[in-house]
Amino acid sequence: MNAQKIISKDNRQVENGRLVYYNKKADTGFWEGVWSRDVGQEYYKPFLSGNLYTFERIFSRHLPRQGKILEAGCGSAQLVVALNARGYDCTGADFATQALGKAQTMAGPLKLFSGDLTALGVLDEAFDAIISIGVVEHRREGPEPFLKEKYRILKKGGTLLISVPYFNALRQWRARRGAYQDDVSGYDFYQYAFTSREFAGLIEKAGFHVERMYSYAHQNTLTQELTWINGMPGFLKKFVLRISKYVPYVNSNLGHMLMIVARKR
Repeated sequence: MNAQKIISKDNRQVENGRLVYYNKKADTGFWEGVWSRDVGQEYYKPFLSGNLYTFERIFSRHLPRQGKILEAGCGSAQLVVALNARGYDCTGADFATQALGKAQTMAGPLKLFSGDLTALGVLDEAFDAIISIGVVEHRREGPEPFLKEKYRILKKGGTLLISVPYFNALRQWRARRGAYQDDVSGYDFYQYAFTSREFAGLIEKAGFHVERMYSYAHQNTLTQELTWINGMPGFLKKFVLRISKYVPYVNSNLGHMLMIVARKR
């Protein structure tokens, strides 16, 4: 699965303190379709060179150089490819078996396996670090089974890097002013966006200690929430989004995604 995925049309409501997205159900067929459509040979070239893009700073700072790493929900396995190109020992797991096979063909050999991310069938404490990018928000009943399984297979003192869509300050401000009251009839549940407080609480309850929080992909927040930006001439829109990277609060607090770095107690 992919941290940067954005559904084509926003159908959103606020429910029990979470921002809820409705569109297509994020099941196996949905993800197999995404990966078969969007991933080709050219796609893997920068990852084969070790390019981590958005995650460069976070991964370099928090992932252990030694030990086994699992990306739980790796989708097309581009981060597995990039991390192994950098000398990490990274394995990928996903339920999208066709996507994994495609990754092996185009960028392999890779250590990949298919499985239910809430019951992976590996030994307890098998990994020194686990990455999960944009995965656990897709369970309607909540992310707890995913977190429980990550706790089981992570070594004591091991590192968890996990991200979900972020119900950030701008989105909360808009919600208080009556936004997110779309008619969602006819749509399926797609994902949750969480506040930092709620998601950190879920992580702590699962047995981890939260060490750091980041937000990223703020440009997606701006184009989703400040829709007048999309009406700008193309060159002006690009300029506004480019300079937004240099506005500290926007860049560090208004990300579309929230990344939590935690350690197993």
